[in-house]
Formats: sequence, structure tokens, C-alpha cells
Amino acid sequence: MENFELEDAVKEVMDGILPKKSRKIYEAQYDTFVKWCCQRKLENVNEDVLLKSKTLSSSTLWAHYSMLKTMLNVKRNIDVSKFYKLSAFLKRKSEGYKPKNAKVLTLDQIDKFLLEVPDKDFLMIKVALIFGVAGACRGKELHQLTISDVTDMDHALLVNVRNTKNNVDRNFIFNNSNKNGIDLIEVCRKYMALRKPETTHSRFFVRYEKSQCTVQAIGKNTFGKIPQKVAEYLNLPNSTLYTGHCFRRTSASLLADSGASIDVWKRHGGWKSASVAEGYIENSINTKKIVADSIFGLGVGNSTESASAHQVSGSAVSASSASSTSSKNNILQNTIDGANRLLNIVNCSNVGKSHFSTPRDKLSPRPRLRSRQDNLEVAK
Repeated sequence: MENFELEDAVKEVMDGILPKKSRKIYEAQYDTFVKWCCQRKLENVNEDVLLKSKTLSSSTLWAHYSMLKTMLNVKRNIDVSKFYKLSAFLKRKSEGYKPKNAKVLTLDQIDKFLLEVPDKDFLMIKVALIFGVAGACRGKELHQLTISDVTDMDHALLVNVRNTKNNVDRNFIFNNSNKNGIDLIEVCRKYMALRKPETTHSRFFVRYEKSQCTVQAIGKNTFGKIPQKVAEYLNLPNSTLYTGHCFRRTSASLLADSGASIDVWKRHGGWKSASVAEGYIENSINTKKIVADSIFGLGVGNSTESASAHQVSGSAVSASSASSTSSKNNILQNTIDGANRLLNIVNCSNVGKSHFSTPRDKLSPRPRLRSRQDNLEVAK
């Protein structure tokens, strides 16, 4: 009896290893592999069996490998990570593969859509566009937003994003207007004011038709089509490539072009890995121009590009701090600021050690230790 209870406890713990949001996908992948083994009467799973498996021949090679690795470890206690021939095979198989990323919108395209499109038919899409780009939101995150997640702070809107893909809750804020004078908050308030009192659910986004909101919540698949609708209105080529990940990639690209540091970018998008952030910074057009100018000796350029260069290298200066001063003044000011910060650090570390922070010419002489001869003279 105790053995059965122990087995059930172990099974429950092992099942908890599987991710909750994609558990069904993991189990379906494992079932497909088990059926393939049964058809060929393969009882023992080893490296050669996995190399012959047809489940590892699709474009989603590494995804299938990752799922099978987890499931075989949970179900059969097999550590696939030690199959080095399999790892080498996967690396060779994926050489030359280029994933298709969602296309991004430029800031001018976003402003054009917000200015030209009538609210009568596109107000909800405008709000989704503002939220998605301002907060680097996925379509599912917009779908899960509730009315309690959005706080009107008079001068700004604060939005909390919960239940994210990587389980990192985050929040973002945007103020009254952008550079073209578009009142972003008023656009959102107009949509929020149309919410019907008889709405029974707490979802923030509800359907919008003929200048009126309904009580029906918007499904997650609808958010995946919103970027495509924006692209179609703007007559952008290949509008189908503007997928549900478009707003998130657009937000990251705009932030990278502004010159924000990797740490700021990671906090904004909720990414744990710096490699993802570096990928966006690498694809930043503004950063590429700065690198090209530096290579060919053309200098950093204007002050905005100068600020971007310093921020990409790791400084935490805000993107909005770029002014119309010359690049030389910016470099000089950064040097002065760095020296002041260094002095502050030194002064803070020397608290309670006045003889280090006081000039030597103003120090009081230290009392001389008395020698043995001095003690004899005092005794006399």
C-alpha cells in the first residue's frame, strides 16, 4: 500500500514539471512518438531510435526535441541531453534555417493610422494598437487584460500585465500625447466610457460596432488579426506577415532605435535573457548607422545618435534626453557626469573615515607613540 502511495506522490511531482499552459502539446507530442515506436515494435528508447524518428524531421525540430526530452525524462527517466550524436544531428539539420518573424510598424505608420482612421469603425483597434506598442504586449496578454488592470492617473494611464508567457508580471505607462500631438489617453478614455454598465465580465476589451460597445468580450484570435488590419488600411505590402506578435516586436524595435540600454529593454518586455534583447539591438537601423559612421570615421553624428551610441553600450540614459547640442558637448558632459558619479561613490565609501576624505595638509598630527626611554623619563 505504501509503495502505491509513494508512486502516486512521485507521479504527481513529475507531472508538475510539465508547463501548465502547454501541457497538452507536450503530451500530444509524446503520444505521437509512442505510437511511432509501437508501429515498429520498438520497446527500448535509445539514441538510435530518436535519430530514426520521423517526429524530428519537421521545421519545428528543436521544439519537438525539447518536448520529447522533457516527456522522456518524466515518463521513462531517460536523459536525452546526453545523446551527443542526436544533438549534433539537430544542429546540422537546422543550419541555414531562418525563422519568419512578424513584421514591425514604424512610428510614422502608427501615427498615420491614429490620425487618419475614423473612430467610428476603428476605435477598439486604435486602443489595442496603443496598448500593444506601449507595453510590448502579446495578443494573449491583451486578451487577458481586465478593467482592474487599467488605472487612470489623470495625467497618464497605468496598465498591469499579468499571466504572461514567461510568468513575469510587468506594467507600463503612457502619458497624454506623442510627438505629433495625438492625445493617446483621450483615445483610450473614449473607448472606456462606452463600456455598458450591464457588462457581466471583467475583460477590458469588448466588441466595438457602429460607435458603440457591446457586452461581448473579444476572443484571443481576434487580437492576432488586428496588426494585419492596421497594415491593410495603410496599404503595406505583405500584410499577412503582420501577425499577432507585431505589436511586441514593434515596441522592442522602437525602443532599440531610441537608444535605450539592454537592461531597460529587458525590463520593458519582461525578457530574462539578454540574448533576445541583443538580437533586437542588432537589428536596429539607427544602431547600424552609428556603427557604420564609426567604422568609416564619420563620427557619431548628431546628438540624438550620440545619445543612442552611449545607451546601446550600456548606459541607462533615457531616450528622451537627446537634445540639439553638439556631439562634443554630449561627450564632455557624459565625462563630467561619470567623474561626479565616481566621486560620489568614493565619498560614500569613505563615510566614517575622515582621515581619508580630508586633505593631508589639514590633518591634525597623530599622537606619537611613547618609546621605552620616554616612559623612563616620565617615571623620573
